[in-house]
Amino acid sequence: MDPQEQINQDFVRIIKGMVLSNMVVIVIGFFFIGDPMAFTLGLLLGSIIAILNLRLLYLTLRKAVTMSFRRAQVFTVSRYILRYMIIGFVVYASLTADHLHPFGTILGLLLIKPVILGTQLFEDKAFLRNIFARKKD
Repeated sequence: MDPQEQINQDFVRIIKGMVLSNMVVIVIGFFFIGDPMAFTLGLLLGSIIAILNLRLLYLTLRKAVTMSFRRAQVFTVSRYILRYMIIGFVVYASLTADHLHPFGTILGLLLIKPVILGTQLFEDKAFLRNIFARKKD
């Protein structure tokens, strides 16, 4: 399989995982959060920014591998700072806006990590079988 096609499939799988995870967290949030609409909006904002941040990371790394070492180093550090400035702006906006729940926003930003781990861990069934197989004495 073409590596670019594999990356695109993984990205689509991550987006589907984020949508499913968001739906589960939204349903749970309706029972425990005082303002479920603000929580939902914050969660969706955080999730969208997390997905866009992942895409920006991919584009940064893809471009950096074609550069010289020093130029790639400066480029990746500048993009790293840009990504974290975007996250800081989003968290600040959720803290100051009345219609966004800060916990939902932060949860949306962090939810992408377990989704990536889950989609990549459960992708290879043979690998999982080897992990849980009993060793013969």
